[in-house]
Amino acid sequence: MTFVVVGATGSVGRVVASTLESLGHQVRPVARGLGMPFERREKLNAAFSGAHGAYLMIPFDFGAPDLHRREAEIGDALAQAVAASGVPRVVLLSGLSAHLSEETVGSAKGAAMMEQRLNAMSIGELVHLRAAFFMENLLQGIPQMAQTGNFRWAFSGRKPMPMIAARDIGVRAAEILVTAEVGPRVQELHGPRDYSMAEAVSILGASVGLPNARYFQLSYEEGRAGMIGAGASPSLADAVMVTARGFNEGRVWARETRSPRNTTETTLETFAAETFAPAYRAAVEKSGQ
Repeated sequence: MTFVVVGATGSVGRVVASTLESLGHQVRPVARGLGMPFERREKLNAAFSGAHGAYLMIPFDFGAPDLHRREAEIGDALAQAVAASGVPRVVLLSGLSAHLSEETVGSAKGAAMMEQRLNAMSIGELVHLRAAFFMENLLQGIPQMAQTGNFRWAFSGRKPMPMIAARDIGVRAAEILVTAEVGPRVQELHGPRDYSMAEAVSILGASVGLPNARYFQLSYEEGRAGMIGAGASPSLADAVMVTARGFNEGRVWARETRSPRNTTETTLETFAAETFAPAYRAAVEKSGQ
């Protein structure tokens, strides 16, 4: 069969693509870096034409002056391609907090808006795959940990949250695309278990020879300024701070209870050894520290 994979060069999309290809299927990758920008509507529509299924996601534009407006533009382009092609099966990467109100959904707002668009369309089989906090988000702490041995962010340090490795999301998305029965429209992925930020930083530190690494919670103002200083647009930084505030104040992300179906394999310890530690060492070597 033939499948469209949006964001095929990203941490989830490349796993979706490689998993499908390993099963003998054809993949049509969609990504700006592959010469397939969302603004090229005709080219995008051609990619979806005749496909048996599609994996969709709304990528973050780190430099967008208005993050959610940019997400709406991307969502419109993808929805048009889905409608024009009549692709019968769609899996959308969404977030655990996508069910929250518009004012509190934060960084998952783009996915939440896309869920609404797709729900209003006549798609034969549609799954919103709501994933937990990406372990890959913790890679943002590498510069801080390399310089100070610690990690500072605006999320609570002691409150546990479900965390998931991107590769587990990609494998599950590919499975849904090829399975005989897709299951419920909304499906959650909670990762292997819940971790606090303090515990996560301890695990990451141990993997790179920093056994005393500590996590410090920043104020929202400090967290916002740190993200902007690292290259994020003010609009993206604001969205992440909304997410952090909602989490810290106890808004419930997951609607499902943890179960074998929504629990995935890759632990944070495995992620630390196989992904974080190599990235950390590469960054340190590059900086000459």
